[in-house]
Amino acid sequence: MKYLQKQQLLEQVIYLSMWLLILCIPPINLLLDDDHTLQAGELKNVILETGMLVLPFFVLFLIHNFLLVPQLFLKKYYVRYMLAVIFTIGILFLYMPGWLEALHPQPPLKGQKERTFEPAESWLPLPQLPLMPDSENGRPPIRPPFQAIHIAIAVLLVGFNLSIRLFLKSLRDDEMLKDLERQRLESELQYLKYQLNPHFFMNTLNNIYALVDLNTEQAKKTIIELSKLMRYVLYEANKNQISLEHEIQFLENYIALMKLRYIDNLNIRTEFPVVVPCVQIPPLLFISLLENAFKHGVSYQEPSFIEVRIELADEGVIFNCKNSKHTHAHKDAYHGIGIDNIKKRLHLLYGNNYTFTTNESENCFEVLLIIPFLS
Repeated sequence: MKYLQKQQLLEQVIYLSMWLLILCIPPINLLLDDDHTLQAGELKNVILETGMLVLPFFVLFLIHNFLLVPQLFLKKYYVRYMLAVIFTIGILFLYMPGWLEALHPQPPLKGQKERTFEPAESWLPLPQLPLMPDSENGRPPIRPPFQAIHIAIAVLLVGFNLSIRLFLKSLRDDEMLKDLERQRLESELQYLKYQLNPHFFMNTLNNIYALVDLNTEQAKKTIIELSKLMRYVLYEANKNQISLEHEIQFLENYIALMKLRYIDNLNIRTEFPVVVPCVQIPPLLFISLLENAFKHGVSYQEPSFIEVRIELADEGVIFNCKNSKHTHAHKDAYHGIGIDNIKKRLHLLYGNNYTFTTNESENCFEVLLIIPFLS
């Protein structure tokens, strides 16, 4: 809405500047003419004559800009628009001059014979040009076709006005498309987050269910840790941006929750910044990768490990996660709704301005994610 108001203001400023420039050129030329002595009342006459000369063009501009373009052209009534433009130019530059000339004839200029009314002549005060005699045929001198010049200028004025309107309309349409695209992206991102939250809670509840029969006390602690995670998801994850410090705290709470379930045969190593700078990132961006590591990289029968590292560099925030890979894991174990969601979110948030790679060896699966800082 603010952009639309600024563009409308810009359009009005362009038109106002154009008409002020047209009106001011003749008086300014008169004032700057050193070879001409300014007579009493001459400046006023020049201003009035300029106003009378510009008046039909100004009326044409008002009718075209505020009536014909919005009511006919922009509604795609092109034939009606062309007929209306021709009719308006004909009234202003062919019909009206004859009637005004008959009602208010102009006094003859000095040294010029008084002329009778001729409907084809323009009523506008124009500079007296020298006549072009035809000495060979003895025909009367030919007067320059000032009406044709006026009509040509009127057509150019209509074209100029229409081009300005279409150019500004294209800018407005582009901005509207960008707004619609932003709304679509926000809706899709919101949908992906809503899809992630049930998936996350489903995995966590499964962890609690597994602990209830094994260790009741640990199950109670797990519920407390889960409440911390739920508080973050409910009250912080709905924001477009979250501080990196809060996101790291969320990852630490999740790791603490997983440690209560996986006591034996699991080595968890974390490397987070000791002092976290004030950096903004999208919420719940790393949890899917960490969750995937716990889900597919931990085995109850074999020793397992998970290494999580977050650091800051010139190119942005670097997230690196490694987990053990077991022979009994399914070939598609490292692909799922979490990985698919994070790829979609990364593309919507950053386009191609990010790095997301996976490296798989015989006994290790590694994910590297580099995202730029949000402005």
